[in-house]
Amino acid sequence: MKKLSIIWLIFVLLFISLGFFHLNASRKSISPFQLSERPFDKYVSAEIAGADIDKPLKDFARDFNSYLGDYNKSSRKQNRIAASGYFLASLTAIFSMVLTFYHQRR
Repeated sequence: MKKLSIIWLIFVLLFISLGFFHLNASRKSISPFQLSERPFDKYVSAEIAGADIDKPLKDFARDFNSYLGDYNKSSRKQNRIAASGYFLASLTAIFSMVLTFYHQRR
């Protein structure tokens, strides 16, 4: 029965480490996409047929950054939920280890 307590202890350590891994992952995010400014942008305007040449790229950057914001929020939430589940599993494993330990003493 002592081996069973050791197995539960291994599960406790595994679940806690996975919980901290996901908790750490929830704090990371992808930084927004930054457009590089043209060196002489203040002095020269670039247009094709009267339209700003950089407008499609600016629109892409805006949409892409919106996507990155949604992705970061979703990833943060998923990792926090996973961390909570692993911490709950580690508490369950601790409880099972204690029950096993007390059962051994009887």
